[in-house]
Amino acid sequence: MSKAKSAILILILACLVVQPALAGHKPYNLVSGEKGFYYAFISYLPETGTRSPEIIRPGLALPEIATLNFPLGPGDTIVTYDRPCEIQFDSGSVVRLDVNTQLKIETIMAQSLSSESQLSNLNLLRGHVYLMYTAYDNWEVFQLLTPLAAIKLKNHSVIMAAVEESGDNKILVKEGKAQILYGPESDKLKTISLKKDNGLVINTENQISQTKGFLELASFESWNNEINERFTELHKGVTPLPQPVQKLPSAVFYFAQHYSNTYGEWIWDDYLGYVWRPFYNDYYPWGNWSPYIYGQWTYLNGSLFWVPQEPWGWVPYHLGIWQWDKEKGWLWIPGSTFAPAWAVWDFYFGHYSWRPWVMTDWLLWENPDYWYYSFGMTPYYSGGWNPAPDNQIAYLYKNKISSGMLKKNRTFPLPLTGEYKSSLKNLLKGLEKGEPKALEKISVKSGMAVIVDSETLASRHLGAEKVLSSQAISELKQKNVEMTPGSPANRVKTAGELAKHEFLKQRMAVISSGQGQPGAAGEDQPVRTMRPIGTRGITNPGMSDEKGRVDIDTSKARPISTTSSQRFRDWNPDIRVAKRLGIRITYDSARNSIVAPQLGLSSREAREMRIRVTPRGIVEAGPSRLSSGNNYMPDSVPGLTNGPAQVRTSTSAGSLRAPVKEKASTSQEKN
Repeated sequence: MSKAKSAILILILACLVVQPALAGHKPYNLVSGEKGFYYAFISYLPETGTRSPEIIRPGLALPEIATLNFPLGPGDTIVTYDRPCEIQFDSGSVVRLDVNTQLKIETIMAQSLSSESQLSNLNLLRGHVYLMYTAYDNWEVFQLLTPLAAIKLKNHSVIMAAVEESGDNKILVKEGKAQILYGPESDKLKTISLKKDNGLVINTENQISQTKGFLELASFESWNNEINERFTELHKGVTPLPQPVQKLPSAVFYFAQHYSNTYGEWIWDDYLGYVWRPFYNDYYPWGNWSPYIYGQWTYLNGSLFWVPQEPWGWVPYHLGIWQWDKEKGWLWIPGSTFAPAWAVWDFYFGHYSWRPWVMTDWLLWENPDYWYYSFGMTPYYSGGWNPAPDNQIAYLYKNKISSGMLKKNRTFPLPLTGEYKSSLKNLLKGLEKGEPKALEKISVKSGMAVIVDSETLASRHLGAEKVLSSQAISELKQKNVEMTPGSPANRVKTAGELAKHEFLKQRMAVISSGQGQPGAAGEDQPVRTMRPIGTRGITNPGMSDEKGRVDIDTSKARPISTTSSQRFRDWNPDIRVAKRLGIRITYDSARNSIVAPQLGLSSREAREMRIRVTPRGIVEAGPSRLSSGNNYMPDSVPGLTNGPAQVRTSTSAGSLRAPVKEKASTSQEKN
């Protein structure tokens, strides 16, 4: 590689790696779905080829067409045809897929059963990838798995990898360092380290040959070099940030650097602090832009997930809320909690409606009249359904807002996090003083809700097919619909569930009509069977109910997959422990978890129960470094005492030893 290209690559790595590390250290929390999930998204699609990449997602029979900002999670398989694509993770890692490539995201930061490590596994099934790795934290074990090798990357490394039709597996390190685990059997594994500009080939006989490069990958490498050289142009450069924004999660930090000044501007608001104002407020379309209109819905991790068409949309739609300002338009207030969409639902006799969640909702959302106003309708005034006038909310409800609202024990459809609570306190102070600007802040924009009929809920172009509120009201009047005030809490929950089921029904209707077939490239989904559990706790063949065992409440056990065969080319430390114990280890992408089927135990449950699987058996673990935030830890677990650790140990799945106490984790467990 030339010095110039090396300098460009180092600069890109600095943008992707070093600067996001200055942001908030903790990963974001999640609003809904399985906890402990992290996401990736389609970050670049070149204008080449005739067939877009597809996403094969468990639970959906029909592949999803990849679009910009399309969300990706554990279990998703990305398939390219004649059009390559780029994926970004919220740590800053970048993966580019060549044409005719298939890559599965198996796990993202899945908790280990035996250590503090967290496993991120990408499975390259065929084709070529270019990978620029940035660690979520020091505990991440990041590996690219191929049919013949497990490639563990050191932080800040760049590699190319290929799975050829001949069966050969190829690895080339462009920057940093990689460790390769290979061999024909679990007892014949070997490791080799590769540094910059070194590569190797592993053939189908598990023999290796080292090399300095691959001519057959030259075209793909050239494409990546071109993208790297145009990185500032394609990924929108680097932006100086306001100091408060630097304290938010790294995903927000990364967005702010690479998109914010190109597509908008950071401005100071006396009540909300630093907010981001997109230029779309001025010119797209025709100065009448609103969030949650231009895009589509998809289904992921048990929720409807918004896929924005705006090129900058990944972070603003998932890590923050939108607020309407009469003079400035729509403003984004960055946050620390990730949601599939910071939006709420309602349902009007065959029409589904959603709108952005705004600041005022945390103050007034329980009020039914306010709820209808916020969706652009006034069913209880002027003798029936009517469009809601602009700013009506501010004048009707200003006397119902007080500072005591934040002190009440209230629940919300979307969580009130610390950064927003501070803004609300500022807003309430302004309202108590009668400040006109504060009054304007609690107004809502008429027409901010999107309304569609059930047949178009699953459309990929909702912005072009939305129904105006006035049209929906006209239809309701024609049907002589009369509604009585209902609880917004019930309406939101019911409407959201109805929308989710309707979306899946519409997608299935596409298959039934013959307009699409399930992707042949997808893998068979594992059969999910109930966990092999006892009446009181985890059971193993031959284990008796001896004194000192750790009993674990499994009354809320959930199905886990037990169909995968044992993988032995794997840097997961659980594999070595499982071999000692004579048990298997598998991955459950649906829960982003590692599973020991014979123990009926997943790493997610082990974490909540404060237990760990070791070569000595199952032990009670001490206080965890992840006892808050995204990885919830209960204060107590049935069957476990607060005294000295009680241990059930074994050297195999069916034998016992005397209780032992687990040793503390050492720094050697770190990546």
